[in-house]
Amino acid sequence: MISFIWSFLKRLIMADAGEPDEATSLVGISLTGETGCCHDNTTDDTSLGFIMVDVSSITVKGIREAMQNELDALPSSFRFLTKQGWPVSSGQEDRIQVKHLINDKGVVRIQPDYAKPRIGVVTSHDNNALGFVFLSSLNLSISQLREAIVAQLGGSQNALCGDDSDWMFLDRNSWPICRQQEEAMAIIDIIIRACVRIHFCQKFHQNIDSPDVHVAEGKLKAFPFPDMEVTPGTPPAKKFRTPDENAILALMGHSPGPLMSNDTGYQVSQSYVRHSMRSLSPVPPTPKSGDAPISPKIIANPESAKQILISYVRAEASQYALDLKQELEAQNFSVYLDVHEIFCGSDWQDSLNFAVSHCSVFVPLVTPRYGETQWTNREVKLADVLSKFIVPVSFLEMWPPRCLAIQFATTQFIPWKLPGPGMKHTEAFFHPIIEKGVDVTEVTYTYMWERPDVAMVAKEIGKRCNAEAKKRERGDEDGNNKAPQLRSYASILPRGVGDLVIVQECREGKPLVVVSVHPKQREYASELVELFEEQGYEVWCSLDVLDDSAQTYQSNTNSEDSSDTMPLEDSEVCDITNGDAMDPGPLQQFAAKADEAGVVVFVLSKAFAESYTCKEQVFYCETRKRVVPLVYEDFEMPGWMSMLIGTSLMEHKKREDYKDSLLNRVKRSLNASSSDIISDAAKETEISKSVDYVCNRLPGEKCVYISGGTKFFYDKSEEICKAIGISLARQERNDITMVTGGFYGVGETISGSFFEERKQRKLSTNVFHILPRKDEQDRSAQTRQNHDKTFQEVPFGKTIFCGDNVRQRETIVSRVFDICILVEGGPGAAHEAEEFCWSDHTVIPVKCTGGSAGGKFNVPKKIFEVPRGVSKEDWDMLGDSNLAASNIGDAVARIVKALQTGAAAQLTRMKSVTSKRASLVSQHSMIDTLT
Repeated sequence: MISFIWSFLKRLIMADAGEPDEATSLVGISLTGETGCCHDNTTDDTSLGFIMVDVSSITVKGIREAMQNELDALPSSFRFLTKQGWPVSSGQEDRIQVKHLINDKGVVRIQPDYAKPRIGVVTSHDNNALGFVFLSSLNLSISQLREAIVAQLGGSQNALCGDDSDWMFLDRNSWPICRQQEEAMAIIDIIIRACVRIHFCQKFHQNIDSPDVHVAEGKLKAFPFPDMEVTPGTPPAKKFRTPDENAILALMGHSPGPLMSNDTGYQVSQSYVRHSMRSLSPVPPTPKSGDAPISPKIIANPESAKQILISYVRAEASQYALDLKQELEAQNFSVYLDVHEIFCGSDWQDSLNFAVSHCSVFVPLVTPRYGETQWTNREVKLADVLSKFIVPVSFLEMWPPRCLAIQFATTQFIPWKLPGPGMKHTEAFFHPIIEKGVDVTEVTYTYMWERPDVAMVAKEIGKRCNAEAKKRERGDEDGNNKAPQLRSYASILPRGVGDLVIVQECREGKPLVVVSVHPKQREYASELVELFEEQGYEVWCSLDVLDDSAQTYQSNTNSEDSSDTMPLEDSEVCDITNGDAMDPGPLQQFAAKADEAGVVVFVLSKAFAESYTCKEQVFYCETRKRVVPLVYEDFEMPGWMSMLIGTSLMEHKKREDYKDSLLNRVKRSLNASSSDIISDAAKETEISKSVDYVCNRLPGEKCVYISGGTKFFYDKSEEICKAIGISLARQERNDITMVTGGFYGVGETISGSFFEERKQRKLSTNVFHILPRKDEQDRSAQTRQNHDKTFQEVPFGKTIFCGDNVRQRETIVSRVFDICILVEGGPGAAHEAEEFCWSDHTVIPVKCTGGSAGGKFNVPKKIFEVPRGVSKEDWDMLGDSNLAASNIGDAVARIVKALQTGAAAQLTRMKSVTSKRASLVSQHSMIDTLT
């Protein structure tokens, strides 16, 4: 007993003196690659530092947490290796002691963990590395590996871009594997230390040694770009820039891109390096035995570019995109689809920008939410700005879609389905699911895209591509040869856009200011026009369109009578079999003026917010032009407006000095070198860095964010919150990470019950709270705020501080996390839900608790739609106030599981593992890209 007391006192004394416990050891952490699995191969390892842990009792799960707390730099996702070099799976971490990992040098080795296996490709004769590919499994056949190598490396490796029959695989015995044997063997049969070996025919040995291609140390130097080195599939770097551009781009977190500044009143256009007109034609396949040769049509696109890009809303059209790609590839077109092309370790945003800028045909799958999510909105506008040949596939009853009405006013679409005999057009488009006793006004429509219809659409796309190619070859004026549309002042193109040369052209006349206003503010619009004209500007008002045409400004609440969008079955202009666009008229006139303008001033009012026409104008100008929002009156701003325009830089008519402030704002916006541009870019860069910061400090990829009220108003809300936390903690694989905004109420209750349940089960608690460093607003009633407006850590779990205020924190979390659970909540929670929807992420509203979750505070209606892959029965349980709290908690857990295992979630997991979500965020910087 005395010895026990002495040992205990000794530990206390050592702790007070700052000395480590006797049981605590220093453990080094080193990072290795796939080829480092062999325990004696440590030559290429990178030391990341060391940690102090009790190696006698801590598990691998525990050391992961210690590393995240003590080390400055870690891969976003990694796995441990045992001392023998064996990889440890996530399910084994809580059952293995650290002593099984530490080698004889006192080091624990970790390895980056990608979403899919990564396999190196080396040559057999000299072991030169040609690159690597990602695959879903090592059990795939070797023929599937060949397809992956051609798809992922063939575009940027001259040695692999020819006839793929000119090289073959070798097995472990160095025996060559012929094409007939590839289907019978799996990748695991030939892989050696994470690599496969390929053997080239003699002519390819000559190609590798030729002056055109040089392969060395895993890098490829292609002499079309002799001054740069790129890894396989890397978009070409920009080569034309000025010193001032680099400063701006550095602030934005961009790699150098093309930018030519100009003075106020200048128009910016582009001399675009056009792709070969024949690039719209299919890629000739490898001739098979007995096939007649297809006349070759060489693609002049930059290396690794694809002819057709499919753009879609992940939550609505993931499977449709896969089906359409398969049919288009059957016609020998090369097709870009993000899930197949953006591999782990690549830059998500750069890859998309590169694909959009270098494709020949842009095919948007226009489902109800297309253009209303941040990424589809950016993609389709970039395609339009770069004058791509756009072929929309419409899944809608109306055309054009509301948010893209101006852009698609003159665009012919292809209907996704043709009507059968005796059917109306809309009957062919939609299959209603009507349950007994359900109000027909709340009918859910489902899409059933059958294979014949997919083939019909693919065939029609092919026909239009070939027709367009012939027009271009003939030089017809009606071909899609218009110049790219960036005008009026310098704009920064996104990274990966490709070889665009920007030139300066003086705009004839004065700088143009466009005023977008609702007819109810006609008198005030006249005042603004006069104000701007006095400053020497040319002014055009959106009401001029109304005066020159029969266009009316329709309210959002009266969509059936809107003149801007036509029901497909009633339109005489729109031929459903050919998808003709509506009479462009006023929409085209607004687009022409907006394209020419240097700045667009939006006069925001209640009527403006409720007008579909005004909404169309905002959607068109956002990211294309620099905009100045002017608040005419107090009104509740809808979510779409705050997402597109923002709320922090508003001019207000009620302010006494608003005219001077407004004029200064317009003047700065017309100046490409204005500090406002740099300031906006710096803010976006800061958000991007914060997203990256959060991602690097979270343990896993299956994160669930909690949003809701800071107080409980519904009598069962607290009980429901506790039940949700417990049910999520009891998930089978126990790999969920719970994240909150660090506020009282819903977030703290759900995460608290989750924390305690996992603690009782002796599992890693996996609870994180994200708070801004400071907020000048008094938040003491919502969370633990100090007198200096900074925030305290939450007593349990781990607190991550990022963002300058709560509103910025809301933006950050909406871009990081794929799933948000919403319980009760006021206007702040409704805004957070809008942010998640804008980022194409899923909100799970516990409807029975009321507040934002029940549909109040202008929360987006789309959050109440049943997500793809989720049971309708489970979803309906969230609104049933008669159910027990435990039943609702279990339903939420099942919904989360379905979302995390569904097809849409697979795309997001690929994003998260690369730690490039921050790069994806930077696509928002097209505010400075397209304007």
